[in-house]
Amino acid sequence: MGGAGGRGMSGPAPRWAERPPAFPHLVKWVEMAVRARVDRAIRPHPVSTVQLLLLVMLEELGEATSAQLARTMQLTPQAMTTLLKPLAERGLIARTPDPTHRRRVLLRLANEGRALLADIRRSTTEVEESLLAALSPAERVQLHALLMRVATSLI
Repeated sequence: MGGAGGRGMSGPAPRWAERPPAFPHLVKWVEMAVRARVDRAIRPHPVSTVQLLLLVMLEELGEATSAQLARTMQLTPQAMTTLLKPLAERGLIARTPDPTHRRRVLLRLANEGRALLADIRRSTTEVEESLLAALSPAERVQLHALLMRVATSLI
């Protein structure tokens, strides 16, 4: 298996057969590789990878408060406010008062945000394919299902 950016590793062979990396370390390793590749793919777009995830989460949830998004993304409310402000200023998300709680504001993806996500998905298809190239179609489905179970248990 290659190192960062697909380059080979130098030095002794890894001891994965003897002692595989702990699950949290393996997830972080994959996350770092994904993030680096997605960062490069979305560079022409006006969002960071964290803002992209926020837009994807809003698309998946339909609507949410900033507090709900912060909990879902494991961020502080202050960090969420910092992420949301430029997205709202660019018209990528819409804010509407919650009809059931006058003091709450609901956030949803605006049409501009949907268009941006569609454009980014065209840019990141190649990234996804390269990351999953070693897996069969059945393994891809299984990996997706397992990761969804883990991810939704965190919400």
